[in-house]
Amino acid sequence: AVPLEEGEFFFCDIIGSTVYEENGNKFGILKDVLETGANDVFVVEIPEGKEVLLPLIDDCIKEVNVEEKKIVAYIMPGLMD
Repeated sequence: AVPLEEGEFFFCDIIGSTVYEENGNKFGILKDVLETGANDVFVVEIPEGKEVLLPLIDDCIKEVNVEEKKIVAYIMPGLMD
């Protein structure tokens, strides 16, 4: 395996992680990661059965804890519309 720098992770290690809003409310489960040209995108399944796409940028993804399988995200206005 390739050694990782602090704050880096393999996508396969975070699939299935619980995604929380910054206020601590459970938002959904990370189902997949789309690798795009600009930035990667988290595919999160929310309890209503829909999928929400969260860009893997600092403004949106605030914390990724691989050991606890926990992701904290800021849900930007317009993402749920």
